[in-house]
Amino acid sequence: MRGIVRASRTLVLGLLVLFITSCENEVDITAEWKEVIAVYGLLDPLQESQYIKINKAFLNEDGSAYKIAQIPDSLFLDSADVTLTRLNTGQRITLFRVNEITKDSGTFSSALNYLYKTDEKIFENEPYRLEVFSPGSGMTAQSSIWTLGSTRIEAPFKTSNPVFSLASRFIFVQYMPAANAHAYDIKMKAEIEEYTKDTVFLRKKDLTWNMITNYRVDPRFPNRVLHQVEREAFMQFLASSLDSTLPVIRNLKSVSIEYYAGGESLVDYISVNEPSIGIVQKIADYSNVTGGTGLFGSRCQQGIYNVPIEPATIGFLASRPITMGLNFVRLP
Repeated sequence: MRGIVRASRTLVLGLLVLFITSCENEVDITAEWKEVIAVYGLLDPLQESQYIKINKAFLNEDGSAYKIAQIPDSLFLDSADVTLTRLNTGQRITLFRVNEITKDSGTFSSALNYLYKTDEKIFENEPYRLEVFSPGSGMTAQSSIWTLGSTRIEAPFKTSNPVFSLASRFIFVQYMPAANAHAYDIKMKAEIEEYTKDTVFLRKKDLTWNMITNYRVDPRFPNRVLHQVEREAFMQFLASSLDSTLPVIRNLKSVSIEYYAGGESLVDYISVNEPSIGIVQKIADYSNVTGGTGLFGSRCQQGIYNVPIEPATIGFLASRPITMGLNFVRLP
């Protein structure tokens, strides 16, 4: 449905596995795995399902870390009791282990990808506590955060029947930040159709433009935010993403805009792990998990999707030097 604000249903979770190494000279080749609970999870009140990644960081001095990483048993707890508590009401939510999202292959074993999941509603702007108990070791890890509220999106698409236009020099992005939001990423997605010069359909391309990255806001002083993005930047994005040498004609069918608001712990985690520009290159460890390690936080993802293109914008793209070689045309 065009122009409808909705939450994306896709939540991509990264893998947080920490290597613990020893500096001792003596090695016990019969050492057991040492279990440390590692947590990665972001609650999003606008998602239908919540996923929490529970791993175990490990210590085993017999063999290389690369070989250990290929063993699924070295990555996951044998069992875990994982619960969320809605602190305002005392409601306890049990998360269940699932293996329903395929993990990309790489250094770590991809045979299994256990996540802990709940479909219970998570409420906006409320405190939640995550607790993880490992029956095997008796260890407990926990963390508490506030969830985010919703962002009030005001531009570039404010009307009930929005269109995307490059008539102005600027693309205006305006919003009221969500409760508890500390930073924003804003992405624009362009749906491109490619045809032969005889208008035979060839393929569709979905391009993602990172309009705004890690823009900080202060939740103590919520103010309307306005970004003025040069339309030239959008055209440069198209020019760098599409091959002008292909014998095709193109139709810019629609655009979408997505807002990603991040809570305090997520922003702190990103800040700590940014590449250092100083002499000292060591990255500090960040964790907001007591009794374990990792990140528990909140984000809120929203968007306006499938916004049609103003007809004059296609002519504008076809006539500007930076994009005329991409062969944009108006198609019915």
